[in-house]
Amino acid sequence: MKRKFVVIAFLSFTLLTGGVYAKSFKDTNNHWAKNAVDNITNLNVMNGYENSYFKPDQLMKKVEFYSLVNKLSSLNKTYTVTFSDVNPNDWYYNDVAKAIKAGYLIPTMGKLYPDEPITREEVCEILGYMYGLRKNKDVLKEFHDYNEISESAKGYVGAMVKANIINGYSQNIFAPKRGMTRAEIATVVNSLMEEYNRPQGKVVIDSKIKFGNRNLYE
Repeated sequence: MKRKFVVIAFLSFTLLTGGVYAKSFKDTNNHWAKNAVDNITNLNVMNGYENSYFKPDQLMKKVEFYSLVNKLSSLNKTYTVTFSDVNPNDWYYNDVAKAIKAGYLIPTMGKLYPDEPITREEVCEILGYMYGLRKNKDVLKEFHDYNEISESAKGYVGAMVKANIINGYSQNIFAPKRGMTRAEIATVVNSLMEEYNRPQGKVVIDSKIKFGNRNLYE
């Protein structure tokens, strides 16, 4: 609770004193996630697009989410990228390298499919890991699609649900494979920062990094 107070106090101070001005986006003024978007963009964890658009309902790509997490955690160490569809001249190459080194992305010799939308279970698994949340599978048994959640993600999905950071849908459905919008991710990250501040940066020793099956992301 102390961390939550610190973040809220910081936001209140900066917005009232003029240290940081709320960014104004043409497409979020009447959006349900406006407050979360304002907070996250003021802290430069997320950015908007040209001409003052945020595109809140646009699905976020995997590599865009990795970039967000790396910025959120101030990650800077990298590891060799071996994905066949990630090239050194790609803008996200270093973000993928940082994700592997931090331990939240398993490297393979196959494809990553970097432009695919990041899914709800992937967001929970990555953020749960980065924040060091205690895994909890039991809370997920209320969802009818429990068996559709990847085994590796269940513990952190449950932790995020238990912490009330993310919720399911009507009829007790979690929809683990559904992509997440920029607004949804802004809301999730904003809630985590209000409760826990920023996560501590993680670094995995090179010898401890294990490769996954080349078809892991298919």
